Amino acid sequence: MNPFESLYEYEKWAIRILIITLLLFGFGITTHSTGFENPISELVFTYFLDSILNESTGDSGYNYVNTAGYGLGLALFVVSLAGLLRIAGIDGSDAMLVALIPWVLWAPFGEVIEDAGLFGSTMAPWFVSPGIHFQTAAWVVLSGFLGHRVSVGRYGGTVDAGPSTRHISAMLIAAQALIYCTSTLENSSNGLTNTLDREVMVIISIFGISSPYWLAGSHADRFDDTQRVVYTSGVGGSIVLFSILAAYAVEGVNGNLTIWPIIIVFGVPYLICMGIFSYGKEDARRSLELGFVPGVLPPGMTESDYLTLDTPQKKEVESLWKRGVLASPAVLLPVGGQIGDGIATWIGIDYFGYTEKHVISAMVTGVLDTSITFTILKIGIAGVICWFYSQAVFEHRQQHLRILIALCLMVVGLAPALRNVFRLTLGV
Repeated sequence: MNPFESLYEYEKWAIRILIITLLLFGFGITTHSTGFENPISELVFTYFLDSILNESTGDSGYNYVNTAGYGLGLALFVVSLAGLLRIAGIDGSDAMLVALIPWVLWAPFGEVIEDAGLFGSTMAPWFVSPGIHFQTAAWVVLSGFLGHRVSVGRYGGTVDAGPSTRHISAMLIAAQALIYCTSTLENSSNGLTNTLDREVMVIISIFGISSPYWLAGSHADRFDDTQRVVYTSGVGGSIVLFSILAAYAVEGVNGNLTIWPIIIVFGVPYLICMGIFSYGKEDARRSLELGFVPGVLPPGMTESDYLTLDTPQKKEVESLWKRGVLASPAVLLPVGGQIGDGIATWIGIDYFGYTEKHVISAMVTGVLDTSITFTILKIGIAGVICWFYSQAVFEHRQQHLRILIALCLMVVGLAPALRNVFRLTLGV
C-alpha cells in the first residue's frame, strides 16, 4: 500500500471528532431556528454564535468556553486537513506556506474594515474573529480546489495551464470585489458611504483583479498550479480589501494616519528574523546539498526507524538540522508574527488606550497592569517555536502537518498583529 493513501490513526480520530462536533453545531443551529430550544442549542448560541453576531455592534469579545473550543477545533482541523491534503496529493513543502501568506494578510484587512463599520449589516458578522478565519479557509479551499482541477485536467503539465490558472484567479478576485465592495457601497447607515473615495476603491480593485496577469513571469510561476491559484487569488483579494481601506484613509481619515506603529511592529520582528535566518542559513544550505530538508525525514523512513538509526551520515545531518531549520519559512513567519503581535498589543493598550478582548490575553496583561507582560509572553512563545522546530523530526508524509502547524501559529500571531497595527494607523 502506498503510505500516502492511508491515514494515521490519530488523523482518523481527529476527522471523526471534527465531524461529530460539526453535526452537533448543525443540530444546535437548526433546532434554535425552529424554536426547539435544548442544551446543545443553548450552548452553541450562548458561548459561540452570540459572541460573533453581537460583536459588530457590541464588541462582546471572547469567553473561556469558546476560547477553549476554538483552540480544540483548530487542532482537530489541522490534524484532519493534513491527512486529507496528503491523500489528495497536494504539495506539502514550504512553497505551500508561502502561497498562503497573502491570505494571512487578507483576514486582517477584512477585520479592520469591519472595525471601521464600513461593511453592511449583513456582511459585517462574517468578518468578526474567529468567523473570519472560517471564511478565509473557504476561499482558500475553493481556490486550491480549482487550481488542483487544472493540474489534473487536460491542461495539466502543458503551456495552457498557466493562462488557465490566471483566468480562474481573476474570476475569484472579481467575485470578492463584487461581494465586498458592493457591501461597503450599500452601507448607508450613519452616512459611512460618504467617508469612502469611490474612485480610489475602483482603481485599486481593478489593479487587484488584474494581479494574476501582471504577476505572470514573476516568482508566482515557480508555484505549481494549485499553489499559483491560491497565491494569486490571495494577492488580488488582499488588494481588493486594501482598496476599501485606502478609500477610507483618503476620505474618512483625511490623511491623518499614524505611521510609526507600523515601523516598529514590522521593523523589530524583521530584524530579529533576519538574525535567525543568518544563524541557520549555512547549515540549511549544506543539508539541502546532501538531499535533506531540515527536520523532514526522507520518503519511506519512519520516526522509529530514524531514532534507532546510528550512522555517521545521521549524526552529520542531525547537527545541520538543529540550526538549518531556523532558516525555514515555517519557523521565521510564525516567530515574526508572535513578536509583532506582542509589540502591537503593547503599543495599542499602553499608548493608544485600546483594551484587550481575549480573556487569556487580558489575564496576562492584568498581571502587572501593563501589556508589556503580554509582549514578554509572545517573545517567549517565539523562543518555544524555535526550540520545537529545532528538535522535531517530521516523517516525509507529515510535511502537511508541519506546514499547517506553522500556518496556525501565523494565524494566532501574525494575523492579529497586522489587524492591530492597521487599526492603530487608521485610528479605528
